[in-house]
Amino acid sequence: MTISNPAQSVPLSPLKNLTMDGRWLASLIMILGVGSASMNSFLSSAIMPDIIRDLGGQQRAFWVLSLFQIGSILAGTVTGSLKANIGARPLFIAAALSFLAGSFVAGAANSLEHLLLGRMLQGLGEGMIVSLCYTLISDLYPKTAVSSVFALLSGVWAVSAGIGPLTAGMLTDSWSWRAVFYANLPLALLLLILAITVIPATTREKTETSAGTGKKNIIPRLSLLAVAVLLIAYVGELRDLRHISLALVVGVALLFMAVSWDKKSSAPFIPRSAFRFNGIIGLGMWVTLLLSISSAARVVYGTAMGQVLWGLTVTQASYAMAITAFSWTAAAWIVARVQTPHVQTYLIRVGTLSIIAGSLLTMWALSAMSLWIFLVSSIFAGAGFGMSSQFLKKAIIYAEQDDERDRASGFIGPLQSAGMAIGAALAGLLAGLTGFSIPGAEDLITLENAASSGPLVFLIMALISSLAAIAAFKMPKMT
Repeated sequence: MTISNPAQSVPLSPLKNLTMDGRWLASLIMILGVGSASMNSFLSSAIMPDIIRDLGGQQRAFWVLSLFQIGSILAGTVTGSLKANIGARPLFIAAALSFLAGSFVAGAANSLEHLLLGRMLQGLGEGMIVSLCYTLISDLYPKTAVSSVFALLSGVWAVSAGIGPLTAGMLTDSWSWRAVFYANLPLALLLLILAITVIPATTREKTETSAGTGKKNIIPRLSLLAVAVLLIAYVGELRDLRHISLALVVGVALLFMAVSWDKKSSAPFIPRSAFRFNGIIGLGMWVTLLLSISSAARVVYGTAMGQVLWGLTVTQASYAMAITAFSWTAAAWIVARVQTPHVQTYLIRVGTLSIIAGSLLTMWALSAMSLWIFLVSSIFAGAGFGMSSQFLKKAIIYAEQDDERDRASGFIGPLQSAGMAIGAALAGLLAGLTGFSIPGAEDLITLENAASSGPLVFLIMALISSLAAIAAFKMPKMT
């Protein structure tokens, strides 16, 4: 399958694409919607020690992050289907209200149970908001502006990575960890106002795939998906390598069972062509999933590597890691004006090769114990995502029409989150087997084994990226 893209004689700058013809309000929705999710992911991790000191329940700290993740993936998965049936506006309003209620409950929590309820509501709201942002791109922007939208969103992630830890520290020091949750209240109210005034209320025309009897098994399908995500996420709490292996294998198996079951339903949540080994959507989703898996090791161990191997402070290590986000944004803005379809296809492929190079350079950095090589590897990894991500998502969004398009674009966020969860679990298993990280040890990674064991972990991640590159080269060219 190919997708067409009408030629444009004079490519507009990314900024004009985002603001002309009244699009600045749509761009504001994108910034606030994706920005709130990215900022909260950095903030919640940073304040976790203060929450545990105040509310207790260290043995259940895992759930504070995992319930948010599970809620986000479940809500994001069903968003495309729901948007096709009831429209984006009521969904966005419901999501903003869930985010608002969750932030208030979490900020006012006087027990860990109340905090967990707030985090679940936050996750449901945030997951749906992010997926709606992706599904709304084709509704609110012309196709020639889509690359600029994704460049904007990558910049939002970079800013969140840069100011997230600092913001968390300032709010906690000046008041308490509760301020981090209360700071979401005006943001949620603004999203609610924008949802009412800017987002279209129209729905897709009902098709056979959206009006079938498959709605009867919605709860069982979502329950199976929830169990799968929970098992994969729980790997981070396990200490025995046999238990880690079992949870990871069973969780991934259940995840693919849930996907297979959903695709056979007459009312699926994800596009029917997802994960096929042909076509833009099938191969594009494999590329997205595999790249998310391969990038997780850097996310999980990058900051610890900076502290343990090179003696950086927490802040220094966090900003060393932020280089990936900054190079991602820079590359995304540089290529955002590219409108030629075959060049966009070429950039997807080159981007995957750059990500492979980033993993191989990380191997070299660990072998040589070189901070500078590690920083260069971060640049390659970020630039690879910056070159490829926006055009990959654009291809997936425009490969289908109507409700299938809503499902495809709405599933991008959950797919990336699931890939990160699988990748983090796999990285933990590999690190434990090689001695790069010892479960239960005081430090996340071991200095003694870093040079001998760490390179193998990142070699396997490079191999996973190579599978993504093969899928990218097999993807049909955009015409």
